[in-house]
Amino acid sequence: MEKPALELVLQVLDALYRNEDASEKEKASSWLMKLQASVHAWEVADQLLLLKRDTETSYFGAQTMQTKIRLSFDELPPKTHLALRDSLLHHLKELSGASAPIVRQLAMALADLGLQMTGWNDVVVDVMNRFGRDISTISVLLDILIILPEEIGNRTLRLGSNRREEWKVILGQYCGLVLDMLANCLSTLPDSQAHAEIHVRVFACLGSWVQLGNFPADKLAQSDLLKAPFQTMHMLASTKLHEAATDCICSLLYVCEDASKYGALPLTMKNYVDQLKPVFLAAVETEDSDIGMCFSFQRAYCLCRIFTEMAESFLYYTVHQPNTELGDLQIYCTLLMCVGHSDYEVADITFNVWYRLSEELFKLNDESTVVLFSPYVHQLILGLSKHCQLEEDTPPTIVPEKDDFSEFRNSVVELLRDVIYLVGSLSVFSELYAIIVKPGTSWSMKEACLFVMHAVAPSIRSDESQVLPIAVPVLLSIPPDEHYAIRATTLRLMAELVDWIDLHPDLLDQVLMFLLQGLKIPAVATYAAKAVQNVCQKCRNRMAPHFHLLLQIIQAADNLRLSNDAIVGLLKGAAEVVSIMPLEEITPGIRSLCQLQAVPLHEIARRTQGYQSGSPSDPTMWLDRLTAVFRSCVLEVKDGSVHPCEQVVQELWPVISDICVRFKHDQKVIERACRCLRFMIRCVKKSAFILLEPVITLAVSIYRDHHHSCFLYLGSIIVDEFGSEPTCLQGLLQMLHMFTELTLPLLSGEGGLVNHPDTVDDLFRLCYRFLQKNPLTFLSSPVANMVLQCALAACTLHHRDAFASVMKFIKDLVHCPSDAEQGTEEHQLRLHAVQSILAQNGQLLMNGLVTGFVHLPSYMQAESTEVLWELLLFGREPMCQMLTAAVDAIPSSGTINVSPDQKAEFVRDVRKCVEQTSLPSIVKNFSKLYR
Repeated sequence: MEKPALELVLQVLDALYRNEDASEKEKASSWLMKLQASVHAWEVADQLLLLKRDTETSYFGAQTMQTKIRLSFDELPPKTHLALRDSLLHHLKELSGASAPIVRQLAMALADLGLQMTGWNDVVVDVMNRFGRDISTISVLLDILIILPEEIGNRTLRLGSNRREEWKVILGQYCGLVLDMLANCLSTLPDSQAHAEIHVRVFACLGSWVQLGNFPADKLAQSDLLKAPFQTMHMLASTKLHEAATDCICSLLYVCEDASKYGALPLTMKNYVDQLKPVFLAAVETEDSDIGMCFSFQRAYCLCRIFTEMAESFLYYTVHQPNTELGDLQIYCTLLMCVGHSDYEVADITFNVWYRLSEELFKLNDESTVVLFSPYVHQLILGLSKHCQLEEDTPPTIVPEKDDFSEFRNSVVELLRDVIYLVGSLSVFSELYAIIVKPGTSWSMKEACLFVMHAVAPSIRSDESQVLPIAVPVLLSIPPDEHYAIRATTLRLMAELVDWIDLHPDLLDQVLMFLLQGLKIPAVATYAAKAVQNVCQKCRNRMAPHFHLLLQIIQAADNLRLSNDAIVGLLKGAAEVVSIMPLEEITPGIRSLCQLQAVPLHEIARRTQGYQSGSPSDPTMWLDRLTAVFRSCVLEVKDGSVHPCEQVVQELWPVISDICVRFKHDQKVIERACRCLRFMIRCVKKSAFILLEPVITLAVSIYRDHHHSCFLYLGSIIVDEFGSEPTCLQGLLQMLHMFTELTLPLLSGEGGLVNHPDTVDDLFRLCYRFLQKNPLTFLSSPVANMVLQCALAACTLHHRDAFASVMKFIKDLVHCPSDAEQGTEEHQLRLHAVQSILAQNGQLLMNGLVTGFVHLPSYMQAESTEVLWELLLFGREPMCQMLTAAVDAIPSSGTINVSPDQKAEFVRDVRKCVEQTSLPSIVKNFSKLYR
């Protein structure tokens, strides 16, 4: 992009913010993104900030400047850094009264500049001198000081660990000065109502600086500055001020988790937090007063956050040193007080504490300690069961679902299943069952109890003989006029009790009758279908006599208005039942299930008009149902025997083929068809041999024009099933050649790897499957080197799945000699082939791995570290020589300063590494030097 005139930039900004035409807005946005990526953005941003035309242009200028400094700082020569600093300081002074987002962007830009440029270590003193002497600019100073410590931990700002540690030390030296300045702000402007914005920033700044961990803790513990956020929580302040004080207190509590490091501060914090309990009770009591429910709720919400943070910070002490100063178990009474709040959102805040408590007690494995916490967990469960109650006025024919409250109830299920071992699932089940059968219990309380019972049911032993034999028949006898929510939750409970039902077959008929009744009620039919599926899967050895009943249900499923997911579940269950039926009944059973899907697919393939997604005209709906059948039909067939599903697969192939041809332009349909073929082949395995040629021919034919990568995936399945068969090898090799010839040009073009990650993923899955099944055939094929070159280019591809497949391919390639018996001709041929590849491409590969270590996200390091380990096993010394060259070749940066000794230490640690489990931490520590 050439340097644009300022007038043109302003016109485009007007088009973005003021033109109502969506297409013009999109064009403007695209143009401005290109401008921000260009080197001209520096000057344009500075001009816009000087112009101060309006809020939109100033914000764009500030945001552009901040983005350039953070992501493109290397574009500027060092001699310009001082001028840029002075320019930013000027803009902040001139725009100090502008809107907060503009000032924040400029403050962030200045902080990022200070952290990256050399020679400005006294940035804190400079900004305090420039902005701290005038009340009109004090908010600018606070914004800068809030952001400065935060940016040290911002990984999008590539400082490198050396530079980050340097800045932590530098800022630590100024921490006392900053805290004094904050205290002075509060003493100079004590009225939190008149100067609320300043107080909000002071609290945010205090919270930001204590996160550095290097502050005068004892001095802070005795200061009025520490008291200030707690005093705010005692006051009837604004919600914004309460939230800022809460964030500050939580930051302080977070660092106090390492209590031994901070002297008197942790205990001081605990005492201050304990004094907030009456404030919480007062907030609850005033919900119905003139103060307002919303304000009181927000206050209670903030206080619950504080109690929760303290419980998490001192959790170690409550478990390992209970009833000591920091191990005071009263904090759990406080949390239960929060759980008792009328709004479930307050209770939800505490969940992470209970998770962590459960985990810590499980690791400790001490019964005497568990006994201390059981009463609190018991009260938690009872409290949550009340929160799980539906509204009493919910119409009896409605089952609420898919809203925020449903998400909360699902969170309750996950939590209860994690903590239930602390109190025992059967005792909870019994207690709640007693509430259900108690006369006068409301329907909503019954449903809530059933909901919690369904959450703990999986933990009940399948041989339980005291409670369930009494409770289950009663629960199955729900009156017809009972609220549908109760029936739905009872169905969910039965779905969780299938292990117990399997060992109590005398109740199976009664259970099935209850489930069939549920299928006839549209509001609960989906829950009934899920329960039927679970029963079929767990009790399948007892379900064969009921197969025809299942078939009738599936035939009527669409008339019952079941969701497609529910029907898929029924098909899965029915297919599992068929799998254990006598051999002569399997083929007609599977055929009957498949015909229900094949007939509408045949009709759809003959139509010329399109389809409506999710309707019976949608082919993906029927393809998904076919997939469910073959995915769940798992049979063990002796070698040489005819697979019972072989004939059905052959009958279905023409229909699937017609669908593929009819919808060859439609990626969604083709993906579902390939998925269906995948499970058909997986089901019948070698018996699918007769379909290989037509399937491959169709796949290549459509792929040639439309490049649906799912055909590559299907090819990998075919290779996995037939790659070891000598009679299939030549045909599979031809398939590989055709696919690679069509794919590699697509990926080798400009942006090909980035724009087609699914194709990369599926291509390399096909290649590593071929490599696993017949390595010599692959290594000696003409496409091997082309695929390898593509893999080398993809070593820095920023796409998790595609990158994982590429690394898997390289790892298997290096490893393949080890899979052959030592001393055999096969081993020697594989070894020679891999040695030749690494001799030609080893350094390029190592360069790619190291570049990935430095630039790709840390969560992608596991796969590339496995490749490095395989290379070390193949030849430690030559690979370490290549590693040294690769590390030395990393481009230097003005910001990131990695010493030669640190590079040498990394290579030395890799060379000495003898356990694969140790290598990831070595790589991770090295990569931090560049992040």
